[in-house]
Amino acid sequence: MVKAFRVLIAGVGVCVGIRGMMAAAPAQADAATYLQRLQTSYVYLNPQQLLAEGYRVCQAERSGTNSWDAVSMVYRDLGVSMSAAWDIETNAVDELGC
Repeated sequence: MVKAFRVLIAGVGVCVGIRGMMAAAPAQADAATYLQRLQTSYVYLNPQQLLAEGYRVCQAERSGTNSWDAVSMVYRDLGVSMSAAWDIETNAVDELGC
């Protein structure tokens, strides 16, 4: 009986460990999807700029900034059109988990 519980506990531990590793993977996939969606339209911005601004949008929105102010921030930071800024903000929220 004790051996059965040890096996069960070990199995649960392995499952939790695997789930923890799986939880880390989507963050990379989300950043890749974010860049993939934006780079096709905004080839004049390098990936580092887009990713840094996306994380900046997330930080601003977590701090209570509304979407319109975040769009204005992107517009000022990157010197892009308002529609491009809106696209960058929207994709950051959708793909980077803001």
